[in-house]
Amino acid sequence: MKRLTPAALTMLMLVVVGLLVAGYVAKTLLARDEAPPEDPILTIPMALSDLEPGTVITDAHIALGRMRESHMTPETIRSDRVVVGRVVKQPITAARAILTTDLYPPGEFPPLELGENMRAVSIALGDGSSAVDGLIRPQEFVDVHFTPASYRDQERTGGMTMTLFKGVKVLAVNRSTSGASPAARGGNTVTLELSEEQANIIILARDKGDLTLTYTPEGKGDGGVAVSRSDRATLDEILGLDPIPAAERPFASEIFYGSGRTVLEFQNRRRIDNGSRDSESGREPPQTIDGETGALDSELPAGGPSA
Repeated sequence: MKRLTPAALTMLMLVVVGLLVAGYVAKTLLARDEAPPEDPILTIPMALSDLEPGTVITDAHIALGRMRESHMTPETIRSDRVVVGRVVKQPITAARAILTTDLYPPGEFPPLELGENMRAVSIALGDGSSAVDGLIRPQEFVDVHFTPASYRDQERTGGMTMTLFKGVKVLAVNRSTSGASPAARGGNTVTLELSEEQANIIILARDKGDLTLTYTPEGKGDGGVAVSRSDRATLDEILGLDPIPAAERPFASEIFYGSGRTVLEFQNRRRIDNGSRDSESGREPPQTIDGETGALDSELPAGGPSA
């Protein structure tokens, strides 16, 4: 067995080192850059314009925008179905992702801010023209007008429109408390801030005719129509009519003549029922009575009446 000489050992070491260097150079030259992780672009809902707190989000408020997934957070809302119908809690900037923290939980609304001893009452308006063509917004002030649909004594009222209240505050329009949300061109629900007396008046009035709102730049107004008690209202008081006098109230008269009998009803000195003919004589009962004495205007059959 031959022994390695120092020269041979040195040569062997140089060969090994050369091989290692050659391998490293070859690996460096042949290496390829690794592709970065894939970062897909997703389509998510974004606000078309800045949204204020209290806004109820509709399809008209949002559009679909594009954002890389790496820029999203766990709070980023990725579906418009999750957004529509929710109420804005924090201001939302246009063209940016909407976060769950920007909105109230589903079905939850911000509390109404009412003045002392005030009430919130909602009224339905048939179309936008009843709310200044849909231009009235929350936090503005309006006058409330009432047009009675009918009344039991049209001779006393005729056709009329009256102002119920002046300068009452609009709290919400279609459940939105944001001043950036106007009424729609169609039907609307408007919530007003009213006193207890005003609340009773408008609850009665909304079922007895049509209500219309007009914008007033003068701000908060007076209490409007006065009633005798704050916890109740009557249509006579709202319309400013005196109670019907006792003499004008309907009354009935039972009349006997011969073997016949009939009951007549009168109001304002006029007969208001159809009456009935005497069963034996076939004669029509008297039509009117004298307002002073109560005597029948037409002559009665023989035998005379008794009442």
